[in-house]
Amino acid sequence: MNRYLVMLLFCLSLVSSRHDVFPAEKKHQNDEVLATVNGKKITRQEIANRLESFQNTDAETLDALKQEILDQLITDILLEEFIDRQGLLVTSDEIEREVNHVRSNIEGNRKDSAQSLERVLASIGSNIGEFKKGIMHSLALEKYFKNKVDDRALEKYFDGNKNLFNGESVKVSHILIDTRSTKTQEEASSALEQIRGIKKEIDRGVAFEEMAKKYSNHSSAQTGGDLGFIQRRGNLARAFADTAFSLQVGQVSEPVQTEYGYHLIKVTEKKEGSAVKFGDIKDRVRSAVLDEEILKLLTQLHKEAQIVINR
Repeated sequence: MNRYLVMLLFCLSLVSSRHDVFPAEKKHQNDEVLATVNGKKITRQEIANRLESFQNTDAETLDALKQEILDQLITDILLEEFIDRQGLLVTSDEIEREVNHVRSNIEGNRKDSAQSLERVLASIGSNIGEFKKGIMHSLALEKYFKNKVDDRALEKYFDGNKNLFNGESVKVSHILIDTRSTKTQEEASSALEQIRGIKKEIDRGVAFEEMAKKYSNHSSAQTGGDLGFIQRRGNLARAFADTAFSLQVGQVSEPVQTEYGYHLIKVTEKKEGSAVKFGDIKDRVRSAVLDEEILKLLTQLHKEAQIVINR
């Protein structure tokens, strides 16, 4: 399944572009509990282990990375519990078949023929065991949704969401005030006031790019917040993408909240889409529907779980 290869290469491109700012955290030799999920513990050591392949980070980037790892560990626990409850079985042969497919794609697509799956995984702070776990989760969820997503449902989704598949894109820049490390409502309110203040300055005529370089908490700040072209269906938060595609060229949004914090979004260029037929992209439609169903499931699992974060 090529989606695993895409995931790997996407993560690799992010990390390699800022390899020198992702350092290894000093290894803690203790079992301090950072979170519990339905009684299951996540320790500081588990997160430290994931950070060992990175070097020379700044504190802000390291905090963001720690939060992403913690979020993933929480999701892993919730998925494993759900898969067990549903009695969803994935065989070792099924997992190995997918691993071998990804391995052959990497060897065939990367210029360095010595580049192995293990090396790619190590470069993004992972390993073959974690990768196999992700494949197992994905295969199990595909089995769960297999009979819940038929052709009629897919075609209905396509008819109502053609703009997700027609190649329509917009070039965007953004300013992010990161709120993932906020601990109080007062801190969250302060972040919102800050982004509102930045918007007022832009409305008064200060260049968006200048404000991005000065205030944005995202790595794109150095290029004035430029994220390049995005499509409706991608890796960006739904609220971000929906807002971006609602803007006119040159328009700056009001503050938009995502799991990362508050954004101001500016559209600098638009590319129209082209006509598409359901039969030609049925697999892409199915993938999109599955992604949405899985997201709904994860949201529900988080709501139902007893999650305690120890700050």
